[in-house]
Amino acid sequence: MGLLDFAGDVVEQIRLHYPALLRGYSLTIILTVLSMAFALVVGTVMALLRTSDWRPLRFVSGAYVEVFRNTPLLIQLFFWFFALPKLPSVDTHLPLLGMIDWLLSPFQAAILGLTAYTAAYTTEALRSGLRSIDHGQTEAARALGLTYMQTRMYVVAPQAVRVAVPLLTSILSALFRNSALVTVIGVVELLGAADRIQQQNFQTFELFVVAGVMYLAVTLPLAWASARLERRMAVTR
Repeated sequence: MGLLDFAGDVVEQIRLHYPALLRGYSLTIILTVLSMAFALVVGTVMALLRTSDWRPLRFVSGAYVEVFRNTPLLIQLFFWFFALPKLPSVDTHLPLLGMIDWLLSPFQAAILGLTAYTAAYTTEALRSGLRSIDHGQTEAARALGLTYMQTRMYVVAPQAVRVAVPLLTSILSALFRNSALVTVIGVVELLGAADRIQQQNFQTFELFVVAGVMYLAVTLPLAWASARLERRMAVTR
């Protein structure tokens, strides 16, 4: 089969199955956006704890980072979806919570797994940003009457985020790629959609090429943006 024939087959698969592929693509983007938003919240808190003056807080945040960075994401997804429901149910005696049975839907387990994993890397990116801020700014803020937490949240953290933006962009790109793994727990995102279609028509290579191109449509601009931001930060320092 020549290159033109193969290209024709790829175009034909797109024409026939673009609704399902776009649904999977949309779900991949939703997973990425939600997980990154939650990871930024968790990562910010953990980064503040990692650079805290109190050793117990540094220990807790350090343990979190080491556990989630040094175990495969696939194992973490299996844990949240298959192992967590094995825990005994807890009766909270609260009207809104009631009985907690730990059973998660595939989408919930995917969000939780991607968030926890990505937040560990986000923590380290933000920690490097926090450490790059001159300590004199903290002393100046405290001299003006700000509390320790006010200084961290309103003076140090905003500057640290700006420094960490290039790294955070790379982390976002990695998260977008890592989202393909959630297909193993039943989430039909882009890779899952392509896999379901190829199981029916056996056009495996063509469909995975389409999926790969769709991933590249997001990851290549993110890689370019990350490199550009790194150069800009290097100039402004």
